[in-house]
Amino acid sequence: MLEENKQNEILHQLKDLPKPVLKVEKQVQMLTEIQSAEINHAKRERWQNKVTKLYVGLATVAAIFLFSFLTFQQVGEDQPESNAERGVITEYEDHPNLSEHQVALHDLYVEMPFQKADVELTKRTTDEFVMIDIIDKETEEVLYTYGEGLNEGNERLVFREIKTEKTIVRLYAFVEMDEESHKIIKVRNEYASYDPQPPRIAGETISSGSRSGKFPAEKIEILASLDLDWGNEIQNLYEGYLIGVIEK
Repeated sequence: MLEENKQNEILHQLKDLPKPVLKVEKQVQMLTEIQSAEINHAKRERWQNKVTKLYVGLATVAAIFLFSFLTFQQVGEDQPESNAERGVITEYEDHPNLSEHQVALHDLYVEMPFQKADVELTKRTTDEFVMIDIIDKETEEVLYTYGEGLNEGNERLVFREIKTEKTIVRLYAFVEMDEESHKIIKVRNEYASYDPQPPRIAGETISSGSRSGKFPAEKIEILASLDLDWGNEIQNLYEGYLIGVIEK
């Protein structure tokens, strides 16, 4: 009992002690530190928000760029490219024995419906072919493209390239020639290539013949009737060209 009374007395004395009071300067210092901490915290949050927005912006720009690039690539892949074999471009050199409608390739020439003075002629050479682009002077549109193989001997591969909205067709003829008589002895083969290839070729008739009706011939024609099935559309092409051997 005595012990309990002693404890109560001590507690009562503690209650009567004056409470600690912070000086004004100390209170101002503590408030300043609190405010400074809050300001710094707010700054960090704003900085983090800016960095987050920057990252999001950069990621968005990168995504848009990637999408545009892939879309461009896809569009490019969906459209046929004309004159894919660019080669080395040089000045066209005419041959004195050719008429105004005859254009020199290598050992062979082709005939066109225009006079040479009315169009622009561009020569391109690759490892396999020499090619001539016949270009409209006003629109700069490629009207015709012809090519001849650069192989040795008396056999030559010649072609005409036809660009359509859906594909690029090449009409080939593999001919045997006699440079001394300047005549074509025979046509060994005729065929076509497509880039891109149509899903189905409904009809393909390619033939060749001598202008004189017999071989050896000074001039031969390569003619083609093509029916290309693209699923929702049948594309009918009727094309041809005329070639001969250059007298050198």
